[in-house]
Amino acid sequence: MLSISGCTDEVVEETSVTTENVSESEVVTTADTIADSATIVDLVPTENLPANYELLGTRELSAETVGSDYSVVEGVVGGLEGLYTYMESTDVYVDVIETSSAENAEEFISSYKDEFSNLVVGDRFTETSVNGHSAVQILDYATIGTNDVKRYTYIWSNSKFVFVVGGATDDSDVLLTLAESTGY
Repeated sequence: MLSISGCTDEVVEETSVTTENVSESEVVTTADTIADSATIVDLVPTENLPANYELLGTRELSAETVGSDYSVVEGVVGGLEGLYTYMESTDVYVDVIETSSAENAEEFISSYKDEFSNLVVGDRFTETSVNGHSAVQILDYATIGTNDVKRYTYIWSNSKFVFVVGGATDDSDVLLTLAESTGY
């Protein structure tokens, strides 16, 4: 896992906890949790990116923009989008959306998933994990020329923040690597 400059002292590090009532085989592990004092600027990867990724820039997302791009739910404060290129040819992004509470973040994800219809064949949503957090991989299709091409999006929350990673690629590993670079 890559460390993001400026965020290390605002993170609760992954810890293993054992007690007298828990055997060694039942060790409890927690994922990194974002501190309440963190801001979206702290959470979009800008340094120490994985190999072959280059930051093109960032742009602020208003609550209205988030609503029109994803879903309208109460409690959205705003967001920040990191724009990247992979191997100098594939555009990918990380959107970090701030909500007013962890409950609003979960509601946002649920509402966004409701925007999709069922696929004729296969599952649109696949439960997965990003940096120890429960995440959802969303499968969609884009028509390029006369072909339907797979497109993936990863979405998960941590505290009051929602992370969305997507881009113009049918390679889910390209997006998962970028998602993991958030550290959250």
